[in-house]
Amino acid sequence: MKPTLILPRIDDCECTPSVQHLFWRHHLLQSPMYYIRWIYATLYSLYLLFVMRVPTDRDIVGYIGTTMAMLIRPATDGKSGEYEVTVRDCKLRALGGYKLKNMSLRFKTGKRGVQVLCFTRNGVKIDNRYQIFSTIYFYHIHSIHTKSHLFSNSLVRHIVDNDVKILQESSYTSIPLHYGLLHSSVSALARDGNVSRYLGYGNVGTRESLVEESRNMSAFAGHQAMEHWKSHGKDSFAGKLYRSRLALQNVMKRHKIDPKLLDPLFNHTIVHSLDHDGSSKWSFLRFSLHPLDTECSIYQAFNTSMFRILITQPNLNPLAPNTIRSINKPFYQDLYRELRKIDPKMADVVTASVMF
Repeated sequence: MKPTLILPRIDDCECTPSVQHLFWRHHLLQSPMYYIRWIYATLYSLYLLFVMRVPTDRDIVGYIGTTMAMLIRPATDGKSGEYEVTVRDCKLRALGGYKLKNMSLRFKTGKRGVQVLCFTRNGVKIDNRYQIFSTIYFYHIHSIHTKSHLFSNSLVRHIVDNDVKILQESSYTSIPLHYGLLHSSVSALARDGNVSRYLGYGNVGTRESLVEESRNMSAFAGHQAMEHWKSHGKDSFAGKLYRSRLALQNVMKRHKIDPKLLDPLFNHTIVHSLDHDGSSKWSFLRFSLHPLDTECSIYQAFNTSMFRILITQPNLNPLAPNTIRSINKPFYQDLYRELRKIDPKMADVVTASVMF
């Protein structure tokens, strides 16, 4: 077996001979789902135009309860019930030359619910709830969530090159999916030549900045993410992620899987799929994908909805879903049983690899 070397490179997605069979599988089983989903997304997005609502403080704070929860800290001045989320160094860029350099959110929780106290972006205070939610969504999708993809390509190459049969299902889709995201003309990411904006689901984040930001860990500097997730309480989203990692660690030990693969496999399977599932619960909010937009026109609302349904919501082939629940092999069934003890609904949506 070759030495285990899992590198953080979302752009390591070339169709080399050893992974060519994965591209064929992806094009045969997973790619058609996006064409089918596009029809559904178009019709459902038209319906959503009549029921969408403006984001509230509760929505803003609730959305941060996804994988962004690792950034939540008690207020620096020690005020009870007040918390902060601070990003000091961000590399993301969007159409029109927009750059997200930094942002900071302060909010309060209590018997009367949650309240956003202050939000600044690039040093400027923002009160508009459209813009606040849009900025947080933009950062989460292009930075926090993208980091769950970061080790997948290298992990897949390790599984294929070393013929790790016990993890075969964890090699599916990831590399060809990332190739399509970064190089295909139908990718949702903004770049020259893309046609996604004409098909309604085009995003505003640029490909180059997503790749650059994917390796930017400055927001987590000085923090132990796993321990911080634990501090949120065992039944919170973050707490369940922490317990899931422990479950995966124990299952890997029972099946004699290299412990060096723990964190890459954790992000590749559990974190990625649960983050998609969790962030898709805000489908009825009206906001623009571009953080600079102060209002949300009918087209912008339609565009946001198309992107969420086609790209953010889980999208699996029912004949080959690759969920750990559907894989009748000892390792995946063992992991599924352990995750069901934490949350049965959560266990049902976990996939063996980055599938969408």
